Amino acid sequence: MKLKDITDVLTFAAFRPEPDDSTAAWTRRFPKQRTLLLNIGREGVHYAGRDRGGSITESNFVKGDIKEIIQEMADEWKAITDDGWCAISINHRFVISLEANLTRKKGTEVLIRTNPKSVLGAKAEKGKRYSVENNPDSNSSLLLAVDEDFIRQIETSLDPAGFKVGRVACGPYAMLMDSMDQVVEARTQYKAANGDASLGKIINVICCGGSVAALTHTDEQWLELRSRSNLYTPADLEPLAKILAPLVEHAGAGAQVIFMADEAETGIAEYLQQSLPENRVSDLTQPNQLWKILAD
Repeated sequence: MKLKDITDVLTFAAFRPEPDDSTAAWTRRFPKQRTLLLNIGREGVHYAGRDRGGSITESNFVKGDIKEIIQEMADEWKAITDDGWCAISINHRFVISLEANLTRKKGTEVLIRTNPKSVLGAKAEKGKRYSVENNPDSNSSLLLAVDEDFIRQIETSLDPAGFKVGRVACGPYAMLMDSMDQVVEARTQYKAANGDASLGKIINVICCGGSVAALTHTDEQWLELRSRSNLYTPADLEPLAKILAPLVEHAGAGAQVIFMADEAETGIAEYLQQSLPENRVSDLTQPNQLWKILAD
């Protein structure tokens, strides 16, 4: 046994997950280490540093192509990381769909990443990387598909510059799952206090760097989904209102809108409330919302 092995046991380092173990929490993989967070879209890259205490620093946006941005920003990004580890949010070239009757065999969520055809059958497309979230109370599922070539392009561009990818996620999809978890918890508490009463129809709306994901659900049923990348800009939010209009019409005037953005104080929640005067809009957004989810 080497001296390092003994030291690791004494300091509990032996029980720490490997840096590239994406099943473990970011905070456990990189305790007291500075890491880089990237949100990559069609127009450019929004980046931030996460310091040793877990706080977000150096947040900024760089416009342009990802390969050129990496070359341009490499030195600056290295200065805010300890070992070059980064977490990536894909905000471009993805599709989120609502599916029915996908297989529910054990380990589906893991199997779809290595053998999507065994889960999706004829729906599986070559060149896609998938993730699935099954509704435990119905036959519906949320399916994420991201272009494999785009992910590989990012990874191969980062590697020569000295960066290592510890997590790849889709920002809108991850934020939708987080907001849905909060609604499920709120619904459980509401039913416990109100004799199993229903909260009615809810529309979860996610806005992340110009991309949108919106899901209508009632109690345990997922009803209708809209998803689009590069839909709106801060200066033009009208496309957002248009894509939500059918969901709001089908859900009815009393439906609640649960909103979450990648950043706080974007003004989008206020815009939605003005556009949907008959619906209550509740904003779940916290400061550095996307970064917190990405580095959870």
